[in-house]
Amino acid sequence: MLLFIRFFLALYGIIALATGFMAMTSAYDPGIFNAMDDNNHRYIAAIWAAMSLAFFYVAWNPSETTLFRFVMIALIIGGVVRAVALINYPATPVLLFLILLELIPPAIMLWMHAKLLKSGVL
Repeated sequence: MLLFIRFFLALYGIIALATGFMAMTSAYDPGIFNAMDDNNHRYIAAIWAAMSLAFFYVAWNPSETTLFRFVMIALIIGGVVRAVALINYPATPVLLFLILLELIPPAIMLWMHAKLLKSGVL
């Protein structure tokens, strides 16, 4: 169980760092964004990239229960928001995959983590 948790935390950390970095360093396109939207997009990307630090830290320190629960709940909220946003556009296989990646593993990991805490392993 702990290996599963650590694997997915590291995976989420890599995803957060890569997507945040790509969005922070992308070229400005005035045809897509105005300056304020671009600035907000980069700010959110920086926060997402910084979240990778939390994912990596908790992967190596899974007994940090509060931080672990925070990052799992943040992922679940992100998945719910993505799912609700599907009322605005059609679901693509990539979007469905991302939504499921943000909803299913974090819920399983919360359950596993609670079980490990209860058994005294963490």
